[in-house]
Amino acid sequence: MTNDQQAEMNMFDGFDAELTADSTVFSGNPKMVTKVGVFRAARAENKACANSAHPNNSGYSQLKKDKKLAVSETASILTGQAHVALTDLGKGEIARLLHINPTDYSSASDSECGSLLQSAYDIMFANKADLCPDTFELQELTDFQTERTEFVTAKGVSEWVHDVSPTLTKAFEESFVPVRKAIEQLKLMARKYKKTNKPFYARFMASTIISAVNVHHTFVDIIVLDKVTGNPLEGIQLTLTKGKKSGLTDYQGKLSIERVMNGKDVVTGTYKGKVVCEEHIEIIKGKRNGFEFLLTIVED
Repeated sequence: MTNDQQAEMNMFDGFDAELTADSTVFSGNPKMVTKVGVFRAARAENKACANSAHPNNSGYSQLKKDKKLAVSETASILTGQAHVALTDLGKGEIARLLHINPTDYSSASDSECGSLLQSAYDIMFANKADLCPDTFELQELTDFQTERTEFVTAKGVSEWVHDVSPTLTKAFEESFVPVRKAIEQLKLMARKYKKTNKPFYARFMASTIISAVNVHHTFVDIIVLDKVTGNPLEGIQLTLTKGKKSGLTDYQGKLSIERVMNGKDVVTGTYKGKVVCEEHIEIIKGKRNGFEFLLTIVED
């Protein structure tokens, strides 16, 4: 469970508490009462999916995190130099096997990061005759392997994680959508109280604010709108070419992809099997990168 997801679920709890505390205000509004029931049913499903996904934040280790960032930096320094040297020697196919960005390693899961680091070491060691000592000393490779071992064997995990299958992860992420939708609809229904009961409306709206979360990873946030009407487009599959990550836009036309590689990338959008856009973007490391796409969808 990411910090963003935890913050949003905390907001759900606060919003539910506000609805309970001020239930007498809207008890005579049957449509709103019904919609509150929809929200609570969706929230219950969200909690059930979270429990199925086994959220586990107890094993977090700052030491593991620090070692991961440090060894990722070391790997990028060595592989970057090796990439240039091997390319200049006409060994581009081997050079392209190397991951040369620190985020290639640091944004991966701990186990995947360990495998990527080992792969980088193995490639460079296999080509040490071409790399040492002109590109770097053999001792630097040895020290890199030691640093990798220290990271892999450090206790705990470098991120807040949950041990979960991809199917359960997807179900958990998708369970947020109906809760968000119910809240947005309730916010519209509550507008009538802006004039008739300002204190209630102020409390109601305040309870829908998600607490700010410090961003340590790189995110891509995309909203897709109809070019003519400005309405959100749901169900557009967006894929990062370099990052090899994808997802579907929700009912608000929004999609968030976390832990992506920084730099230039191309986002391909498909709808019902057809390519509907190819957008070039540049992703800045360690922040939320927001993009808006305006599309024209022609239904068959």
